[in-house]
Amino acid sequence: MSIERYAMAVRLKDEKKDFYLKNHQNVWPEVLSELKKIKIKNYSIFLKEDFMFGYLEYEGDNFDADMAEMEKIPIVDKWTKLMVDCFNPFPNNEENNSWVMMDEIFYMK
Repeated sequence: MSIERYAMAVRLKDEKKDFYLKNHQNVWPEVLSELKKIKIKNYSIFLKEDFMFGYLEYEGDNFDADMAEMEKIPIVDKWTKLMVDCFNPFPNNEENNSWVMMDEIFYMK
């Protein structure tokens, strides 16, 4: 099974920065457990001013299907709704107020 790498970006609302950072210092264990169940690993989020960059690795068979199923889990849905309220849409993606996937343009093994 191969590992797929995903990168994503979003902008953080200034007034929600402390809330977001505090929650990510102690992510709910149930949410982490669900991410691990669908074979997400090496998940990191980086912040520079209001710009956030997320990176994760996926070892499953169908990323989109696994993510869609995970979103139906009540505790994950609750977490997601709390966090999405912290975001401003990424430039040129105003219809999406959450993470936007990034295109890989370089990879060095």
